[in-house]
Amino acid sequence: MTALSNSYMTNDSGSYHQDCYRNYILPKCDACGHPLDGQYSIDSWGNKFHTRHESETGICSSCSKIVSEQTTNSGFIHNDGRIICSLCNKDAISTEKEIEDSRRRVLNQLADVGFFNLDNNVPIKVVNRNQLSKLRGGDPNIRGLTDYKYSSTTNSRGEVIEEHKEYTIYVLDKLPELVFDSVLAHEYLHVWLFENDQNYKSNITEGFCNLGAYAIYNGIDDKFSKIQLGVMDKNPDPDYGEGYRKIKKCLEKQGWSKLIKNVKNGKASLCY
Repeated sequence: MTALSNSYMTNDSGSYHQDCYRNYILPKCDACGHPLDGQYSIDSWGNKFHTRHESETGICSSCSKIVSEQTTNSGFIHNDGRIICSLCNKDAISTEKEIEDSRRRVLNQLADVGFFNLDNNVPIKVVNRNQLSKLRGGDPNIRGLTDYKYSSTTNSRGEVIEEHKEYTIYVLDKLPELVFDSVLAHEYLHVWLFENDQNYKSNITEGFCNLGAYAIYNGIDDKFSKIQLGVMDKNPDPDYGEGYRKIKKCLEKQGWSKLIKNVKNGKASLCY
């Protein structure tokens, strides 16, 4: 694009008065509607916006959309610092019925890929990030946690005659349905690992459990799920990102049945 004079602009389609070019030719910001005549960015949904809006209204922590009246019906900053758009907040899981509906969806999807007989009575608690961080040691990006307590009864010879395993799943508040389901699926695979007495390194454990989230998103053919899968594929974290991608490649080669069998038998390291 070059200036013809003080009044005209030109591009491949022709020459225009500057005002005409700005108002009718330049793409418009999806957040404010004004012409994108300066630096602009594009969110995961393809929304183009002035880069300054990211520091003004931000990107939704759940759906990855630029927050604005036009794109998300506005949004807000949660008391834990997360930016939450109005669309995700409207769909957030909070009631006991919603939690149990999520459990049903998640257990059905996990059973479809080969995780059978998962306990449908594990307590599920929705908590804020401060509570999660205290349980997990200050991780600022945590969305879920499985608390595991083990005890046993022994006989007079010191032999274990009875084992007791108790779980509580904690999930971050203000998560929309599909994200909540993905977090719950991840945590249920932690339960599965505990039930099968498997204690892998963190990159294997978290990478494997992230296959639960993958199973949820991969089972739904919509743009939201595709975007979340893309976010997982680009996650730079050594456990939740790189660890996940390595075991996902293993899944693609072996299929669910063989992978589940290997992980259950302590052979997950074959994927790494």
